[in-house]
Amino acid sequence: MPSMNMPWGTMAYTDSGDAGAGAPTMLFLHGTGCDAGDWDAVIAALPPTVRKVTLEFRGHGRSSVPNDTFTFSDLADDVVQFIEAMKLRRVILVGHSLGGMVGMQVAPRCGDVAVLILLEGWTRLGCMGKAFRGERFYGRLNAAATGAITRKRHTTMARFSTEAWEHFWQSVREFDGSGFLSEARIPILEVYGGMGRVPGAEHELRVPENLYIQTVWIPDAGHYLPIEKPFEVAKICADMAEFV
Repeated sequence: MPSMNMPWGTMAYTDSGDAGAGAPTMLFLHGTGCDAGDWDAVIAALPPTVRKVTLEFRGHGRSSVPNDTFTFSDLADDVVQFIEAMKLRRVILVGHSLGGMVGMQVAPRCGDVAVLILLEGWTRLGCMGKAFRGERFYGRLNAAATGAITRKRHTTMARFSTEAWEHFWQSVREFDGSGFLSEARIPILEVYGGMGRVPGAEHELRVPENLYIQTVWIPDAGHYLPIEKPFEVAKICADMAEFV
């Protein structure tokens, strides 16, 4: 897996390569405690006419663990630097959970982001607790799959000192994407799993009214959409490529 030198260490990434003149690039950002492998089934279901790129955040997957503390905003800076260094153009930025929240900070800083797809990328971290009820986090994934997700998350968190992780997570708690979403002028797709959805969920998710934003619900799915519903996610991504 290739990596890019960053001031804090090396950032691992994957790149399917140039898909041809005029082809859009999909850049996939994973969730907390996850890695690029979460996108494997989605990428496999996408057409060859799209360039597919993933990266792994600081301390996740095969990326280095930084020596110094960092914040949520620093992850967005890393992504912007990556897009510029790789000379990615006409980017469809696809973010799951934390990756979607990071995407909301990347888009206004980078003119090369043409479309934003947020897979349960929360406007604010606390929104999910009010918009859903019941045990829906892992959807209908089996015990082996949920165990693998849990182990990966615990392994990732264990790479950081308690102080460094809490410093980072506090910055995630403080994030509020409503200002960006209100003013955004690029196509944005808010995608959520339908399991546990309560009446008025759209209001609780705090997605502001904006003609550039559409909401899609994937039935019978929980939070881990790239793993639970990779074919549905791939179709959503391919359909949004028409806007680029």
